[in-house]
Amino acid sequence: MPLLFGRNSSTQYHLHAQLRGHSGAVARLEATADGTLLASAGGDGTRVWDLSTMREIKSPSSSAFRGATTALVWIKHEDDVNEPLFFGTQNGQLVCWKQVQQKGPITFEEISCVRVVEPAEITGLAFDAPSNRLAVCHRGGIIQVYTLGTTMSLTHVFTTELYKFVPRAVAFGKMTGNERDLMVFGLYGGTIYTLRGPDGDKVEGETWTVGAHIGDVALDVGKGVVCMDDPFSGTNLYRLDDHSRIKSFRISKKRGRGKRIRQVALLNECTSIVSGSDHGIVYIFDRRTADITDRLSINADDWVQAVTAVECAGTPTVFAAKSRENAGVNHIFVWRKNSGKSWSVGIASMGLACVGLIVLQVFVLVAAMSFMTQDVVSIIPAYKM
Repeated sequence: MPLLFGRNSSTQYHLHAQLRGHSGAVARLEATADGTLLASAGGDGTRVWDLSTMREIKSPSSSAFRGATTALVWIKHEDDVNEPLFFGTQNGQLVCWKQVQQKGPITFEEISCVRVVEPAEITGLAFDAPSNRLAVCHRGGIIQVYTLGTTMSLTHVFTTELYKFVPRAVAFGKMTGNERDLMVFGLYGGTIYTLRGPDGDKVEGETWTVGAHIGDVALDVGKGVVCMDDPFSGTNLYRLDDHSRIKSFRISKKRGRGKRIRQVALLNECTSIVSGSDHGIVYIFDRRTADITDRLSINADDWVQAVTAVECAGTPTVFAAKSRENAGVNHIFVWRKNSGKSWSVGIASMGLACVGLIVLQVFVLVAAMSFMTQDVVSIIPAYKM
């Protein structure tokens, strides 16, 4: 009879839930800063999940007809409790969904859908709350910036084209004057440009390169660091001020498998780095030592390109999903960090019947151990000194 209170001693996290619904590869995951909602992007469109119930939220039916979703960003305003979601598609559409104010279950409605300049696959989205600016980049080398109205209407600020350059991500960096610089990360060659001012002028003195492909970025301006995925070797951490590399986090690769970009995330107030792999493992690294602190398995020897991390109700939580095409239904795995509370809360939620069963199991185990001890003692010969 298996014991009900066993724990996996090899990890600080436990599998909390599986979100079921995506068909085919999951390309990207993004959670709200408060850990209440999760958005997922895949070949079958965009889905939104309520993390308090671990259920999918009803969303506009048009999502399924827009093709693959390739980029996601939540819009956080301090004076608005409902966070709108912007997402980009493979064919260059920029779409906004917003929560419907009503009693009962949460639902989303579509606010807008526009095509970007010279439409191509949207590869990155970023939002800066203080300046209320939304940045968009696509594979054609176009970077656009908008300001958002109270109804999520878009007002064009500038459009810049970077020639012979494929942007992989955009992010708002350090403050210069009254606004943050916009950093643009190149997929091939690892070049990073800085755009500044009302026209998005390229700051030549701020251009730098990491000498490797950039698959994804996670930025913490307060800590002054940026984490970048290198599809060939793992993940690297850099300083924002002098662009020096601080640490490298190596991830093993399976022989014969190609290279793919992996989403990266920062967790535990930027003390941990989270990354996927090509062999079904999500790795959690200590940021300062580069040691692997946890390996979370999706129970399949497969690509894990989509990962994100956030605190849900004060508990560090990691999300990941398989990214193999034509894989049928793909679940999103949710792990939560173990805590001292989880034991008592788990017992309380099981009810008196389960608690009684646990007590009975303990009694049987103790009795069995006592019986075995008596048998062992009885067959040991008495040696005289």
